Amino acid sequence: MPRDYFQVGRIKALAEVKPGAKVHVIGVCGVAMAQLAVLLAERGYQVSGSDKEFYEPMAGFLENSPVRLYRGYTAQNLASDVELAVIGNAVSYGHPEVTAVEERRVPYSIFPKLLYELVLKNRQSVTVTGTHGKTTTTALIASILWRLGLNPGYFIGGVANDFARSLVMGSSAISVVEGDEYDSAFFAKVPKFTFYQPDFLVITSIEFDHADIYPDLESIKRQFDALVKSLRRGARVVACYDDHNLAPLIDRWKSELPCKVISYGTGQGADARITAVAQEKSGQKVTAELPTAGQVSFNLPLMGVHNARNALSALLVCFELGLEISNVARAMEQFGGVKRRQEVRYEGSVTLIEDFAHHPTAVRETIQALRSRYTAGRLWAVFEPRSNTSRRRIFHKDYVQAFAGADRVVLCEVAPRAQDTGEELLDVRELAGRIEAAGGAVALPNAVAIKEYILKEARPRDVFLVMSNGSFGGLVQMLEKEFKRWQ
Repeated sequence: MPRDYFQVGRIKALAEVKPGAKVHVIGVCGVAMAQLAVLLAERGYQVSGSDKEFYEPMAGFLENSPVRLYRGYTAQNLASDVELAVIGNAVSYGHPEVTAVEERRVPYSIFPKLLYELVLKNRQSVTVTGTHGKTTTTALIASILWRLGLNPGYFIGGVANDFARSLVMGSSAISVVEGDEYDSAFFAKVPKFTFYQPDFLVITSIEFDHADIYPDLESIKRQFDALVKSLRRGARVVACYDDHNLAPLIDRWKSELPCKVISYGTGQGADARITAVAQEKSGQKVTAELPTAGQVSFNLPLMGVHNARNALSALLVCFELGLEISNVARAMEQFGGVKRRQEVRYEGSVTLIEDFAHHPTAVRETIQALRSRYTAGRLWAVFEPRSNTSRRRIFHKDYVQAFAGADRVVLCEVAPRAQDTGEELLDVRELAGRIEAAGGAVALPNAVAIKEYILKEARPRDVFLVMSNGSFGGLVQMLEKEFKRWQ
């Protein structure tokens, strides 16, 4: 167990680190940590960073920055006069550089604390949380604010097409960040959103996820409940009433807490309610009833009812910020989307779409969204169970239902890891036998085998939805290359 040196109460405030000081980032190549390192360098700190490997898209980003990079972890990566170590949540106690921090008594911090200090503190801040949709919703709110000339600070946990970076300080009095429920560091086993102290909080959904750190759904619900209870009087909570785990909490928060709670969804009980969704080639037209603004309509360049709900939450936040709804709606129409969220990678005789979906709810809703848009050809669902939760048997029955909307299903076998026990892993061959897709379901060992199978079975007008929260062995890139040869 960690010794007493590593404690949340001992995290060093950035304001206490002198300008130009040396800062070392442990685990620098993640999307968040890489951009934090570059931001610190741009603010005048002498920044170095280490990681076990450097991969795109952050490898090139870091290599073209002032950050000094070290491949591999060793105590020698920390300069003798380093004044702050930033400890990533992917490293654990006993890590050689963490040990050096402890032995030398180097002051330390973590990503969520620094994000609060750089982007959220002393501003009107928006934090977007929830099991699903938080990256898209955060990017949408940031895009709206930016298009309306407000130059917000923001952090988006993905690559938004409207922005060159996912982490920007901005120059206005407004900021918006994605708030993750995953833990913050080996010594800070609390959600990242614990550090953010939002004025506006969005909760899109609450489901069981992150099985590596949460034992059950109730433990996750307690974290969201604690977050809402920590908000100051006058804060606003915008939460989805369609979510059956969230609705009872919303009702209780409304009756017990001093903050303003606004619910949204498609059902009658929601304060702001979607009343109509019309599918269009470029997305959908959404009509909603707001509690004080009446009926509003907006065009959304995203597919699926789940994205209509995400957009409604963004519109409510902007309305609560005092923005004119008609201006918000116009800005929303220009949203460029987020990479790997219903991202069309190729469109020709067939269509190839990449998505980050890995939880069964996200898989189901993404399939339904594409089914409503692509009606002429067969819809293929190609899935890699890679996350710590999706690799386990926890959601076996849920996946059976989630894939039911696809015509063909291709599952990648679970790659074993050292910490696994055989009994807990998802049996994709058994799962394939249970899925009642019109064209059947198969389980294959790896990306290469899946590519060969798809190329053999593909027909004109087929739509291939490839879902993974990782690289899927480069499957999307391989398919894109092969499909382009068909032109």
